[in-house]
Amino acid sequence: MKGILISLLAVLVFVGCGGKVDKKSQYNYISADETAKIMRENPDKIVLIDIQETDDFEEEHLKGAIATYAYPVKTEEEKARIAKHVSDIKPDQKVVVVCPRGGGGADRAYDFLLQSGIKKENLFTLTDGQYGWPRDRLSDVLDK
Repeated sequence: MKGILISLLAVLVFVGCGGKVDKKSQYNYISADETAKIMRENPDKIVLIDIQETDDFEEEHLKGAIATYAYPVKTEEEKARIAKHVSDIKPDQKVVVVCPRGGGGADRAYDFLLQSGIKKENLFTLTDGQYGWPRDRLSDVLDK
């Protein structure tokens, strides 16, 4: 009986821990350096879906970014602001979600774009978002 109890406990621990998904493996991330490099060398190969709110976008954004003003991407209306740009994305383009900090809003935009048919291997979240952009080194790709 003791052996069965230990086995059952082991199964419960294994199953209970198995439901957790590591965020880093669920999403693809791209650094500011890599984003800036693509923007400079192959601007036609990258689409920047910026979900920042209006004031934040107008204060600063990446050159060529598509302003969706969809943050925090929780309502159908906010998702629709992203959806209207999906058909313009070419299959060989990298799609980078730009969020204020690269957190929950970026995750929801990423999930929505994935569900909209963007291939996971082409879909990225900008690490640390717009607020984390290294302005001292990469200001040449910013618009204000």
